[in-house]
Formats: sequence, C-alpha cells, structure tokens
Amino acid sequence: MDFAAVANELYGLLPSEFIAARDNAVKQASAEGDRPLAGQLRSLRRPSIAAWLSNQLVREHRDEMEPLLELGRELREVMSDLGAEDLRELTQQRYRLVAALVRQARALGATRGVRVTDAVSQALRSTLEATLSDPASAQAVAAGRLADALSVSGFGQAGAAAELFAPQSSHQVAEGATVSDLATKRQDKARQRAQREVAEAERAARTAQAERGDTDSRLKSVSELRARAAAVVDQLRQQLTQAEAELESQADLEEAARLERDAKARVSEEAARQLAAAREQLERLSPR
Repeated sequence: MDFAAVANELYGLLPSEFIAARDNAVKQASAEGDRPLAGQLRSLRRPSIAAWLSNQLVREHRDEMEPLLELGRELREVMSDLGAEDLRELTQQRYRLVAALVRQARALGATRGVRVTDAVSQALRSTLEATLSDPASAQAVAAGRLADALSVSGFGQAGAAAELFAPQSSHQVAEGATVSDLATKRQDKARQRAQREVAEAERAARTAQAERGDTDSRLKSVSELRARAAAVVDQLRQQLTQAEAELESQADLEEAARLERDAKARVSEEAARQLAAAREQLERLSPR
C-alpha cells in the first residue's frame, strides 16, 4: 500500500464514507505488518464539507481551479509593484474566479447529495482566497487532500495590498490607533467590499439573465430548424422508398424482357437452322 495513493482515494470519497474507508485501510496496513503506514493513515481526519468541496474542485474541475492558482502565483510575485487601479482590477478578477468556483462547488455538492450551507460556502471562499496570499495554502489546496477549511493570512505587508485579502492585525495599525478604531475600519472596509461584491453580483445576474434570454431564443430557432429538417428528411425517405420500389419493379421488367429476348433468340436460331437445312435439301433435289 502507498500512503499517497490511499490518501488520495480517501479524500475523494464523500465525508460520510471517509471514516469507515480510513479504518479499513488502517486494518489492511496492520494486517500487512506495515505499522508506520497504519499510523499515518490513522492520523488522517475526515474533511469538513468546505474542505471536501475544495478537494473535489481540484479533482474534477482542475481547469477551472488552475486560473485561481495562477493568479495567486502572479500576485505574490508582483504585489509590491502594483498601483491602486491594478489592485482594484485584480480584486474584481479574484472575486469572479472565487465566486464562479463556489457556484461550481455548490452544484457539485447538490449532485452528490451534500448540503452546502451559506457558512460552508463562506468557508470554501476563504479557502480558495487563501491560495492567493499563501503559497503553502495554494500547495495544500492543489494537492486535493484538505481536512479543514483554510483562512486568509494576507501578503505579510502593511497597506492596501494586504488589505485586499485579509484584515489588518493589531501590530499593523498606525501608532495611536485603538481597538475600536480598528474594528470600525474593518467594518467599513468589509461593508465596502460587500457593496462592491453585491454590485458585481447584480451585474453578473443581469448579464446571465440577458444571456439566458439570448440562449432561449437561439434554442427556439434551432428547434424550429430541426423540425423543418426532420420534415424534409421524412419526405426524402418517402421518396427514397418509392424510388426503391420503382427500381425493383423496373428490375423485374428488365429480367422479364431479357428472358423473352433469350427465348426469341433461340426461336430465331432454330428457324435459321431449319432454313439452312431446307436450302441444302433443295440444292440436292435441283437438276444439275
């Protein structure tokens, strides 16, 4: 047994199936005499719903996860050089990526019979956003074996860049600021972020609604075209059936005509032989 392979298999299961499958793996490792592996497997913990959703996104929707992981790598490389406008643009990009992945995860959970509450969605959002600020978090998420949701740790620097992804800690507040000031500032920023996200979500909803209307219209047009095409196909099939019947009839007539021709050819050949014989007889009887 290989630890990585077994762990990958376990964290791909539903949370409700995890404990029984893990214990079976521990028993198997113990039966094979591999006590270190049994101990490693025993230490694995059942994933929370948010962690399980993150693991499944990595496993089943890697193409959608990769842009988020790539964005995190780019942000950590260039964060100190970005201006306010760039930061705002990246914040919007972050929101779109994370929001889309959370929607994807909720749909995935629904197909597996797993209830995804708003609290779970928020925990998943926090986990996904942690990949943007912390390379260790990004690596953990990419491995697809999380047991617990992650929290955003920030970029390790003061100022607007860090505030994009995490609240300031008390040691980052300007000298003389109070805990009350910090709480008010956090609330203001959280409210502003929420307002921006609501506005973005409303725009996305309007766009989605408009696109849905366009899609419905296209579907109706395509359905009508398909119906007309089906009618043409049916007509052509009927014509083909008639043509095949006519072809078969003509083939029968052709065969009959061939048989009649062959019979008359035989009669003609016989008449020719009789004529030749009569001429020969006449020639013998004629006086010389």
